[in-house]
Amino acid sequence: MNRSTEELEHYSAGQKPEEPEKAHPRPFWHRLLSWFLIAVVLFAFLGTCYWLAFYGRV
Repeated sequence: MNRSTEELEHYSAGQKPEEPEKAHPRPFWHRLLSWFLIAVVLFAFLGTCYWLAFYGRV
């Protein structure tokens, strides 16, 4: 199925351009959960650093 470039241009010119989907804002609970998980990871990292600094030496 080989078509010439003129045929392809003619075909594509006849089609309507697709409109991109509009972005939907995330639900509030998604944002709340993401901030909570960021806080958990940060707390775990800082807690590990604190533990290694003060209690890591045996």
